[in-house]
Amino acid sequence: MLIVERQKKLLDILRERGTAQLEVLAEALEVSSSTVRRDVEVLERQGVVERTHGGVIFRPRSTASLALEERMREAVDAKRAIGGVAARMIEPGMTVYVDGGSTVQYCIEQIEARPLQVVTNSLTVANHFAGDERVELLVVGGAHYPRTGVLIGPITTAALSGLHADVMLFSGAGLYEAEVFNSSLEMAEVERLAVKQAARSVLLMDSGKFGRKSLARICAVDELDLVITDGAINEKWPPLLGERLQVAR
Repeated sequence: MLIVERQKKLLDILRERGTAQLEVLAEALEVSSSTVRRDVEVLERQGVVERTHGGVIFRPRSTASLALEERMREAVDAKRAIGGVAARMIEPGMTVYVDGGSTVQYCIEQIEARPLQVVTNSLTVANHFAGDERVELLVVGGAHYPRTGVLIGPITTAALSGLHADVMLFSGAGLYEAEVFNSSLEMAEVERLAVKQAARSVLLMDSGKFGRKSLARICAVDELDLVITDGAINEKWPPLLGERLQVAR
C-alpha cells in the first residue's frame, strides 16, 4: 500500500470513529505502531488530526483552518511583496503556469500584463481569471484536493506532460538546505513535473518557510531559475542561493 493510500485509509477510519488508539490503527492498517505514528505526525501537520496520549482524534473543523483563505492571512505583507515582484516578471503574450499556493494568490492579483495564457490546476486561480476576456485559461483536470483547492493525481500529470509554459509560479511548504518541499505527495508530484515543463520556474516563498522540511521533495534549488522571498530572510541563505535569490523590498 502506498503511503498516501495508507494515510487516506487512516483518515477514513478516524472520520468514522472520531477517535482511535494507535494500536488499533496499526492493526487495522496491518502496519507497525511506529509507521502509524509517523503517518499521524504528517496528518497532524496538515491539521486534520490531533494526537492525544496513546491515541488520535479526527478534527474535521481544522481543515478549514488550514484552507487557502486562512493561510493568506499569514505573513500578508511579505507574501504581497513577493507576489508583486513575481507579477512584474510577467509580460504580455506569455504562457504562465500557476499553482495554488497562498503566496501565488497575492501574485496573480497584481499581474497586469495582458493578453495572457494561464495554465493552472487551482480552482481559485481559475476563478480569478475566468471572467477576464484577455486571458486564455486552461484548467488542468484531476482529483480535487480540498485543503488547497487544487487538482492532483494521474490525470493532472498526464495533461501537464504535454504542455509548455514560459514561466511557472509556485510556492511550497519549505526550503531545507538545497531542496524544496511540499506537505502533499501528490501536489509535489504535479509541481515537480511543472518545473520540468516550464522554460523558467520561479519559487515564491516567505522567509518563515526557509529551513523547514516537509513530507515530499519537489526539486532541488538548482533546478529553479529564481527564488523570491522577503527581507526577513536569514543572512545564511543569500550565499547559499546565490544569483537565484531575489529579495522583495
